[in-house]
Amino acid sequence: MKRVLPWLAAALVAGTGILFLRAELMTVDIPQPEGSYTDVVLAVSIREDEAVREEMTRGLVSNCRLLVNADVVEDSFAAVDEGVFSFRLRPGLDEFDRRELEGCLRDTKVQHLLADVRRLETVTPQDAGSPP
Repeated sequence: MKRVLPWLAAALVAGTGILFLRAELMTVDIPQPEGSYTDVVLAVSIREDEAVREEMTRGLVSNCRLLVNADVVEDSFAAVDEGVFSFRLRPGLDEFDRRELEGCLRDTKVQHLLADVRRLETVTPQDAGSPP
């Protein structure tokens, strides 16, 4: 009986610790207001032919937007500068989805393509003053 009590106490402490850790690491989906959107500016460098940079960037964006359950607004993908692209996602992303998207875009999912997220901002109708 003396051996069982320490093991039981250790199991209880470990179980409680796992529950607290699980609560801290869980992703929570926070609904965004109707009309919200997220603007993204992405700087991209490529080790391949520069002519395919936009196509490879579009592929990366298309892949990553699936993780956050948002769509790229039609005709919003544009080259801002040499190697810098912007696009808009709807609906807007909450904090957890923004982190997920940023991590995905920075990850090297497309070989020889390195992306740096320069801006990732969600705008709600209350922030903008009027719908976009």
